Amino acid sequence: MRQSIGLILLLLLSYTSFTQYRPPFRKYTSVEFGGGVSSYYGDLAPMSQFVNSTANALRWTATIGVSRQVTRQVDVGLNLSWVALGADDYYSNNLADFQRNLHFRNNVKEATLQGRWTPFSRSSTPQKRAAFEPFIGIGVGAFLHNPQAKLPVTMGNEWVDLRPLTTEGQGSPNYPDIKEYKNWGINIPISVGLKAKLTQNLDLMAEFNYRMLFFDYIDDVSGFYAQPLVVYSRFTEPTKSIGIALSQRATERVAASTGGDRLAKLNTFVNDPTGVAISQNPGVGSPRGTVDGNDSYATFTIKLRYIFIPGIQCPKIY
Repeated sequence: MRQSIGLILLLLLSYTSFTQYRPPFRKYTSVEFGGGVSSYYGDLAPMSQFVNSTANALRWTATIGVSRQVTRQVDVGLNLSWVALGADDYYSNNLADFQRNLHFRNNVKEATLQGRWTPFSRSSTPQKRAAFEPFIGIGVGAFLHNPQAKLPVTMGNEWVDLRPLTTEGQGSPNYPDIKEYKNWGINIPISVGLKAKLTQNLDLMAEFNYRMLFFDYIDDVSGFYAQPLVVYSRFTEPTKSIGIALSQRATERVAASTGGDRLAKLNTFVNDPTGVAISQNPGVGSPRGTVDGNDSYATFTIKLRYIFIPGIQCPKIY
């Protein structure tokens, strides 16, 4: 009897040990590349009007990266991206924003270091990964940017850099509280996505990545209208005339970026557009941007991920 009980206990112990055993995890490296769409949210495309803002600000993005799978569920990757941003008050469904008549474009170059967590991954090798694996991620990034706008059609209609023009009085001794913004910044990328296994070496990935920013000038719009003659008294021509023209644009008959007739489009806001919206510029000190809150942007990308399968490793002999 004792021998039977001992045999049963031994079998149970062996079964428990077998079911708890997991092969050791083997780290591996992968590269990924892809592209998709981008959208900016800020003073010219407020998050409060999400659908219209997304449609107005939809642009494109491209990305390439390398990652290292450090545990069954966690990988850490470095990504380089080109993110095109832009928006135009001409497409706003708000009369006050349409009257403002601002627009911009900004080709952002960013590098992000991001950790991704794949909560349901249990595989010890990349060959055994599941057919579908959702993931979430967070990290930190650095980016270069340069907001631009088009000159009025009467001044040549060419793209010019906005940061040196201090369109809201940034850096002017007459506006000491308004600091100049830099052409670089830090962001916090937050992502969610899904991996689909195509072959042993290849995944198809869909990823939504939202970037939190720490400043409000990715679009060169943030605060209030400054006094142009005061701001640009320290500039020489033609910079002075260009700065004055791009800081206040409400009186332009033609939308510089789209070429659209602004007076004609006023029919979508009022029954009698004559003399409305393009008669005069806003007063000094009135809001030019939303004042509160920082800008942000997001991307949705489709990527291919190539996995370098690690070679066979011989067991260590002690």
